[in-house]
This record gives sequence, structure tokens and C-alpha cells, in this order.
Amino acid sequence: MGKSTNGPDWTDVATFMSALESLHCCKTGVLITAGTQGHNGSLSIKMITTFPVVPGSALVSEVATESEWPCRDCASLAAHIYGGLYRHDFAIGQAYQQRFLNGVA
Repeated sequence: MGKSTNGPDWTDVATFMSALESLHCCKTGVLITAGTQGHNGSLSIKMITTFPVVPGSALVSEVATESEWPCRDCASLAAHIYGGLYRHDFAIGQAYQQRFLNGVA
């Protein structure tokens, strides 16, 4: 039997990632690696979104954001990634603002 939580869980993370992919017509992944060379138990979290663009296009082909866990604001890794997806979505929006629309800068 799973434990009850007061925050987002892995199902929420998967649902959020699916929503991002549908909204932005992209593919989003989460890369979790050891945070440092030391043995302090930290993790480096990198969220990467790729967009299907033709070679040579001026459109953004990738957006990436990074964070470290544990952090002072998140009780679990799932909650950290869920919150990171909000920040990542904002970064995707910022990338859209840098695009050229119909040849206009």
C-alpha cells in the first residue's frame, strides 16, 4: 500500500510532463545525475525540452533548466521536480519570446 502525501507525487509529475508536451508540441525529459564529485547525497536535476525543427531553422530547438536537490523548499524529489516543471514551462515561454514571428524581429 502506498503512503499518502500532502504534495505532488510521481503521477503528478508524469501528468505535468504530458501536459507540457501537448501544449508546446515538444518532447520533455528529466535527467537525474549525482550532484557533485563528493559523496554528499545531492542530485543534479536537468529538464530538457526539444522541439522538432528543420535544420538551419532560426527557431529554438531545445530549452534546458537545472536545479539541485535536496533543497530547502521541497520535502521530496517528486515535489522538487514538479515545482521545477513550472519554472521550466516559464523558461519555454521565455524562449518563445525570443523567436522571430513571420520574419519580424
